[in-house]
Amino acid sequence: MSSRGQTSRHSSFITAFRSHVLSYPQRLHPSPVLSIPRPFWPAKKDVYNTIRQEAVFRPTLRPSNRLSVNPIPLFSSYPSTMSKTSDIVLTQVPASQLDAEGQDSKAVESLQRVESARSVVLDELAKGERVSYDDLPIIEYTDEENRRVLRKLDSVLLPLTMIAYTLQYVDRSAMSYAAVFTFRRDLHLTSDDYAWLGSVFYLGYLFFEFPGSYLLQRLPLSKTMGTSILIWGALLMCFAAPRSFGGAAAIRTLLGCSEALVTPGFVLLISRFYRREEQPLRVGLWYCCNGAGSFIGALVSYGMGHITVARVPRWAWIFIFNGAITLIFGSIFIWLCPENPQTCRFLTAHEKRVALERVRSNKSSLAGKQIKWYQVKEALCPWIDPQGWAYVLIVFSLSLPNGGIGNFLHLILQPYGYTAFQTILIGLPQAAMQVVFPLSGAIIARKVPGARLYVLMAYMLPSLVGVIIQYRTRNSGALLFGYYILGSYVAALGVCFGAPGSNVTGYTKRVVVGAMIFISYAVGNIAGPHFFISTEHPPYRSGMLACIVCFAATIPMAGLLRLYYVRENRRRDALTAGNEEEVGDFSDRTDIENLSFRYVL
Repeated sequence: MSSRGQTSRHSSFITAFRSHVLSYPQRLHPSPVLSIPRPFWPAKKDVYNTIRQEAVFRPTLRPSNRLSVNPIPLFSSYPSTMSKTSDIVLTQVPASQLDAEGQDSKAVESLQRVESARSVVLDELAKGERVSYDDLPIIEYTDEENRRVLRKLDSVLLPLTMIAYTLQYVDRSAMSYAAVFTFRRDLHLTSDDYAWLGSVFYLGYLFFEFPGSYLLQRLPLSKTMGTSILIWGALLMCFAAPRSFGGAAAIRTLLGCSEALVTPGFVLLISRFYRREEQPLRVGLWYCCNGAGSFIGALVSYGMGHITVARVPRWAWIFIFNGAITLIFGSIFIWLCPENPQTCRFLTAHEKRVALERVRSNKSSLAGKQIKWYQVKEALCPWIDPQGWAYVLIVFSLSLPNGGIGNFLHLILQPYGYTAFQTILIGLPQAAMQVVFPLSGAIIARKVPGARLYVLMAYMLPSLVGVIIQYRTRNSGALLFGYYILGSYVAALGVCFGAPGSNVTGYTKRVVVGAMIFISYAVGNIAGPHFFISTEHPPYRSGMLACIVCFAATIPMAGLLRLYYVRENRRRDALTAGNEEEVGDFSDRTDIENLSFRYVL
């Protein structure tokens, strides 16, 4: 951009700032000055200097404990009671100096207008997420303001993440629906070929996990995720074209690459907008959309299976229809999804400040484009912080069964005499249970303090019973019951996927731990399908045995992780005993560095 363009932009920005601040009536309370903190990047130096020359603020503390900020002309020198490096100095004003109720209400309005003006400054300077939030003063907000901001965030972010996750599961499992038609015969697939088509998706997922994590840190988060949604929608439509294993395997691998950004990106997105205690329910809500996707995918496949067009097989319409819907949604996602609280177009300027203040207690940075190698080391070294590798082992023990069940779920019933359409319809209750399990688990984790890892362990039990039934009995009623409760383990996966947002701080460390978890998820899903052998009698007996071992091993691992968290929290309580509790900030410190941080159980 030319220097003339920059000057014009800065001039319009200064004009907007004046209209918000300099038009306020001046007050005569003799109290110190509030200066505008200097931005840490040099490119905006001229903007900062111009603002500083125009106005500074005079704060006072009213008996109601609300901060009242009044603009005054710039003093030629600082009062002796204030350090030049201070941003805010508060003085206690006697009640006798205050006017009646009407003047107090004007003070509150003045605060909101000045904070709104400050948000305009931040909004202008925060383009590209380069702003530092460390110097923001702590402001008070009411419960009503908190609820209003939370409702607005939920009204935009939850539909976007839930619809995206629903479409992701529908698109990922579309091949398993196509398999109950003539998909395997038309592509001349053997049993091993079909298993490898399930695995190569996660090979792409595995290959692109670290590059994708790098992109999520370096590029705008919401735009990167939206672009990946568009790419996977286009690739899914292309999956209707191949008539051989090679072409299908290539597209499935690219699909895995494009979807590798979605879940890690959503974890980072949720951690930017919600408090730690609010995150499990939100993660559970969009993760339960796996079940919604299974339910919707079954109905779409049932409908698409009745389309008859010359030289176009019925299963091809499943990919064409689902891919087209994903392309439309990807465009909407890019348009609506914000980067951080300060870029929410649906919030007012004051509500943006409240949204930022809400997540101060997370004691974590909102973003960071610089890779900090000591945080990478902290994430990768179990003798420094073992929680990342604990989640790697737990997620692997969950994802290995997931890889087999996800690809062969709709084929498990076929050997018992059901037609293609009957298999799809009989699977609908199982899809509904995949909504019930993660949603109920998320609600319990939100309502009951210290229950997250207990939820993980408890929700392993129905899945363990289900696979034991599949392994041990041939009774059709019992098999159907076991089939319906197989999916309870997805609630445990939801707890694991939300862990980086809740129990890992330091932006680089959070990205690395998230990548480790999803690499483990990909490796398990790659190996899982190869345990399910259709030629066995009874079918898939080896796969069910592998599920029994993995589900049983998950429970003690989660118990040990919880014991580690409890011990670490007690150790930190002892070290910080007698110290004043920190309010929280947006500094980029890790959970190991910050002794005031407590792990969520």
